[in-house]
Amino acid sequence: MTTEPPAPKAEASPNASGPITFYAAADNDPAGSREIAFPGLHREAGGTGTFADPLTFAAAKGVFKPGTKVYVPDVQRYFILEDSCATCSGSHIDLWAGPAVDSGVIRCEEALTRSGARPYQVNPPAGLPVVAGDLYRGGKCYQA
Repeated sequence: MTTEPPAPKAEASPNASGPITFYAAADNDPAGSREIAFPGLHREAGGTGTFADPLTFAAAKGVFKPGTKVYVPDVQRYFILEDSCATCSGSHIDLWAGPAVDSGVIRCEEALTRSGARPYQVNPPAGLPVVAGDLYRGGKCYQA
């Protein structure tokens, strides 16, 4: 009996870049809510960051079609376009950090945001490395 070796893990191949920022319920519109502009996979902002259950992301209207998936290597999570971002333009994406409303989530968003363009992959394959869960949870911010 022969067994096949496990399939190799997929590797991220970023095909886009732009500013990447973060938002949570604390600074969503309306403030304190998980409301999203394009309910699809989720009825409200959320997800786990896996290929099957990506976290919500926002972008300027018309840049991506609702339901578009992206993978962000910097935070090792998949995201799906389910919201609009009034302050975004072009390739700028705004990633959901979690449902928190405390001041710690704002500090986390600021710590994760970097100046300049960062790479991400539009329409990524399944199987990329994932650290599932919110970027801010239990008072702790994701650390790369």
